Amino acid sequence: MTGLLEFRERLRTFYGKYELYVTAGIKFILGLVVFSIINGNIGYMERMNQPAVALLLSLVCAFFPINAMAVLACGLILLHLFAVSLEACAIGLCLFLLLLFLYGKFAPKNGYSTILTSVLCFFQVPQVMPVAVGMLRGPSAYLSVLCGTVTYYYIRGVKDNLVNFTSTEETEGLAKFTAALKIFTGNKEMYLTLAAFLVTSLVVYLIRRQAISHAWRAAMIVGNVLELIILLLGYILLDLTEKILWASVGILISMGVCLVLEFFLYNLDYSRVERVQFEDDEYYYFVKAVPKVFVAKKEKRVKRITPKKRTTVGRRELAEELDIDQDLLE
Repeated sequence: MTGLLEFRERLRTFYGKYELYVTAGIKFILGLVVFSIINGNIGYMERMNQPAVALLLSLVCAFFPINAMAVLACGLILLHLFAVSLEACAIGLCLFLLLLFLYGKFAPKNGYSTILTSVLCFFQVPQVMPVAVGMLRGPSAYLSVLCGTVTYYYIRGVKDNLVNFTSTEETEGLAKFTAALKIFTGNKEMYLTLAAFLVTSLVVYLIRRQAISHAWRAAMIVGNVLELIILLLGYILLDLTEKILWASVGILISMGVCLVLEFFLYNLDYSRVERVQFEDDEYYYFVKAVPKVFVAKKEKRVKRITPKKRTTVGRRELAEELDIDQDLLE
């Protein structure tokens, strides 16, 4: 345990010293993953479906706030949708404008949550996000998870119904609009996922805010179990039993991620709890103080070794010290 605590402190020190470069590197890698996923799933515009494009956009995102990545990702998606169907692009534009309004109004500081939700949805393990958001953020942060989830289901819906959008008949315009709208109105799996994520994030947030011992541990356990139960019941009712395995894998990954978050952000020593009480002119306060677990930094002791100054000793002093006649030293 001491080794892990020392590693945590070294990691914190390294991040604090090189925060600018580490953040830029993380955004570059995340951007490369995001734009590669978009091109790999709906890369219908050949000019934009190039590794150089994903690399260039990732480099741009590395030097801008994380919200710029969300905007660029929406723009790239719309370009690919435009290459498929004007109707799909128009519905996507309306969708992204609505999501960006909700995101910018209520959850503007949760760009990582939005992007990571979409990425994990493509990897079929988005169950991590509602629990993590509930542990780290407030209730409004759920909107960032909603934005990422809805974006994923729209991209997947266009991909699954590509035949409906590639028809060349002039009379198929209304049918294309209808097909785009059905991606939302007829997607019961999406509504199940959004409901499960909402309930999970709120329950986790409420529990971890309680003044109880091991609040984060209790929140992550209850949240993950509740999310698994909701998803399992929903998949059974919707006859989507093939999703159960991935839901279970996602919950296991979520538990691991939550344990890591707790270790780095909320590692408390409940064996040294202190209760303090004090008062002012208006209130009397009862405070429960729980110390954090940390490893004291080892102080480096530098011992300076300086050579002794050479001094000249006269014959008289040396003779007195040796108790001999001074003439014998000539």
